[in-house]
Amino acid sequence: MRAIEFHGDRQLALVDRPDPIPAPGELLIAPQAVGICATDLEIFDGTMAYYRTGQAHYPVIPGHEWAGVVEAMAPDVTGFAIGDHVVGEVSIGCGACDLCRAGKYHLCGRVQETGIMGRSGALATLMAHPAASTFAVSPELPWEAAALIEPTSVALNAARRGACRGKTVLVMGMGTIGQLALQCAIAEGARHTIAANPSSARLELAARLGAGATVRLAPSQDASSEALRRAAGEDPIDVVLVCTGAASAVALAIDAAHPGATIVLAGLAGEPSIGVDLDLVVLKELDLRGLNGSPFVWPDTVRLVDGGAVRTQPLVTHRLPLSKMARGLDLVRTRSAGTLKVMIQPQTG
Repeated sequence: MRAIEFHGDRQLALVDRPDPIPAPGELLIAPQAVGICATDLEIFDGTMAYYRTGQAHYPVIPGHEWAGVVEAMAPDVTGFAIGDHVVGEVSIGCGACDLCRAGKYHLCGRVQETGIMGRSGALATLMAHPAASTFAVSPELPWEAAALIEPTSVALNAARRGACRGKTVLVMGMGTIGQLALQCAIAEGARHTIAANPSSARLELAARLGAGATVRLAPSQDASSEALRRAAGEDPIDVVLVCTGAASAVALAIDAAHPGATIVLAGLAGEPSIGVDLDLVVLKELDLRGLNGSPFVWPDTVRLVDGGAVRTQPLVTHRLPLSKMARGLDLVRTRSAGTLKVMIQPQTG
């Protein structure tokens, strides 16, 4: 098989490797579409927390947002057939520790994360993946739309951790996760949604995807906070879904949130610390929640995307062959107004 490998020090290579053989309980899958996200860029740069702390090691085949077709399976696998269109969860727990038995497999001390840590990802012509963490999708769903079920699962988890039903929800950062979190908050029954971002183009997309209001953030935190309060009107901002790791966004969320609000942090900063006013968290009794992965939401996520309640395909702006992975990373790094989701097609080029 052909695959992209990250070797550390911002080095990548297109390599030939032996075809994987599915172990017991695994499927052999041919990825058809793989999204590149900021996490992939952080792995490439070496700033991703797992690599900074030594939990993860190079080389690694990246690719955790994927859709593909089943090519083969281990003899003990049931419930799938050759030719099925499938997507897969990232976090693979050991299944035996106290956390796994408690249902918190994504926090397992021996967790593997597809394309991130301990398990090869989908930026290859073939990959092996556990059947228990794989989900069939409609063959009518376009490959690239299906590949974005993974970030949609993270967005749905964020919306549920925010308990959005009947509340005014502010979504900060209108990249891929933000656009999906906005739609998931609506699907979860939010009363009013506000999308906030410095980019007019991304706010226009958010409006097309259903945002109740949009706010173009100003350089000044005070001006941005006032604009957010105006957008909320008489409704307090009950929930903030922070879909970016920027320190300025976290600080603004803390400032704009109503006392007693819930703030869900769904983005990685790529830094060991950021400066925010934690006294405001105390004085306003804010509920600050971290988000890691998407346990137990995959079947619901597949239904939302398959059924069209969450639209993923409008987020795709670029399509590249496997050999152009370096170009894809450059597009993600520059974050230009015309770039949102870069999609790699492993079976081409």
